[in-house]
Amino acid sequence: DVTYGWWAGNAGVTNKSGKFIAAHIAHTGLIAFAAGGSTLWELARYNPEIPMGHQSSIFLAHLASIGIGLDEAGAWTGAGVASIAIVHLVLSMVYGAGGLLHSVLFVGDMQDSEVPQARKFKLEWDNPDNQTFILGHHLLFFGVACIWFVEWARIHGIYDPAIGAVRQVEYNLNLTSIWNHQFDFLAIDSLEDVLGGHAFLAFLEITGGAFHIATKQVGEYTKFKGAGLLSAEAILSFSCAGLGWMAIIA
Repeated sequence: DVTYGWWAGNAGVTNKSGKFIAAHIAHTGLIAFAAGGSTLWELARYNPEIPMGHQSSIFLAHLASIGIGLDEAGAWTGAGVASIAIVHLVLSMVYGAGGLLHSVLFVGDMQDSEVPQARKFKLEWDNPDNQTFILGHHLLFFGVACIWFVEWARIHGIYDPAIGAVRQVEYNLNLTSIWNHQFDFLAIDSLEDVLGGHAFLAFLEITGGAFHIATKQVGEYTKFKGAGLLSAEAILSFSCAGLGWMAIIA
């Protein structure tokens, strides 16, 4: 039962999980478009005689940090950068089309869908099993992203500022080191330790994701236990706090 105006937050998608998904897809399309367009904008104005940081370069710098656009000696060539930007622009159109399909053609509420798998992703704030099922899929994607990063660094290589060149990095899966770095991670000066931490995160996230998908809520739910999980406002606040924390770290 909505008790606030249409202008407040996500009031327009109350009891409309399909429309909620459409908004997320459209948001992803905007991000992909911004990434592709800004990369081309920075590439067209890049001056190799001036450090990237002095040119307000964000996207080129991120690509360079994972060894894209540089040769093995660390010299800027720009190879592959335009292709990556164009792929993001194409994907933004795909995401936009998906958002339109969910907004115009598909059902407004996932629980009204004729597809059994789609109905599993309906949003029920008072159903802990539903929330943990959706959470599990999010964790799986995060784990796959970590594996992707670790394998990219191992096979292709990433930029090492200590030597000023791109090199292949083998992850150091030292659990003692990972444990000791949980409070001083900003002081880590070893790429091997960074990749080892991501490999460990991949294991935790995929294991946790599979657990949340395969099992129901552990223990008895009360209004005190898990109350934050079953609150839309709390989840939004957690997301904002997480983004703010990442911004501070960056």
